[in-house]
Amino acid sequence: MAFKKVAVAGATGNLGPSIVNELVNQGFEVTVLSSSGKTSGLPSAIKVVKVDYSSQDSVISALRGQEAFVSAIPKHEEQPALIDAAIAAGVQRFIPSEFGSNIVGNEKVRALPVFGGKVKTQDYLRAKQDQISYTLITNGLFLDWAINLGWVVNLKGKTEINDNGDGVHSFTLLSDIGKAVAGVLNNPEETKNRGVYVQTVALSQNQALKIAQKVKPEFKAETESVDLGEVEKNAYAELSKQNGDIGSAMLNFIKISIFREGYGNLWNDKNDNELLGVKGLSESELEDLIAKSF
Repeated sequence: MAFKKVAVAGATGNLGPSIVNELVNQGFEVTVLSSSGKTSGLPSAIKVVKVDYSSQDSVISALRGQEAFVSAIPKHEEQPALIDAAIAAGVQRFIPSEFGSNIVGNEKVRALPVFGGKVKTQDYLRAKQDQISYTLITNGLFLDWAINLGWVVNLKGKTEINDNGDGVHSFTLLSDIGKAVAGVLNNPEETKNRGVYVQTVALSQNQALKIAQKVKPEFKAETESVDLGEVEKNAYAELSKQNGDIGSAMLNFIKISIFREGYGNLWNDKNDNELLGVKGLSESELEDLIAKSF
């Protein structure tokens, strides 16, 4: 039986609106938990409950009557408290703010310092699975961001080619992540207490550059080679400094998890797209997406 009453935390962030919009479009009863009460960019069909996240009683009260709880909050280390509140409120399924690199299936990724909060949440959910079920959604880098921020191909400047640029990696559109969340809630038994994998495309940087040149022949790519082994080494060196650039180091750890070989960043041959209703993009649709990004 599908879960239909769904609470969402972090609904107005980078990913939250895509999740909420898809849930509403598919007929779920969506309640947004908000510390500010603001709902800018969200559909009018939602219910908004103002909460004080520092008060467990406030969160429990907001979650009563909900069947599932989706977290898209940026402070991943704060999720165990949300899990406890969900258990106390009788929520049946928790989907944590995972939505990224392959922490579930790759020990190298799991060991990267940037993912400490997510690892803590995963371990907590496994310890509590007799009280609440969970699903961990892995989708790689947001494809929208990969293009618009120039991480896979920079259409407005210099593209950093990670290692040789031939590595193929999984990327997912924000809208498809919303579909994946809905797919989990529609298939609770098939997705219970495990990780699921989705992707919109499997793509290398060199492939993306070729597409960019195809859809806009006058585009002249500027590239710079980056050795991800050195990037990782330097990121750890920054962490060891008394006044190191922690933000830059953490960003580079994310880049390593997305692009470096051996970090489990491709699930083209084995994913949950069909189960979760994620169709992905055809070659021509990908070309259109890149063309519109110029």
